[in-house]
Amino acid sequence: MRTVTQTTKVANAVIALTGRGWMKFNDKLKDGTRSLKVLGWDVEDYKKAARLLTVMGCEVKIVQFSAQSYRAGRSYTQTRLHVKEA
Repeated sequence: MRTVTQTTKVANAVIALTGRGWMKFNDKLKDGTRSLKVLGWDVEDYKKAARLLTVMGCEVKIVQFSAQSYRAGRSYTQTRLHVKEA
């Protein structure tokens, strides 16, 4: 049975609380941190998750970067959380 990470628990809680978000990407990075992206979240949702994770003893950085969607013909800003779990 797979272990549910603290990052996933918090993401599920924020989704339940706000009603936003339908697909989670919670990837483990090479340095051991986790990268969380949730489709349907705005920056405030990421801030809520970051606060909850910080209270749980995790180190959290909100990361934003610009990207280009060639299919849609527009640029956008992607927000993620980088989490070092306690």
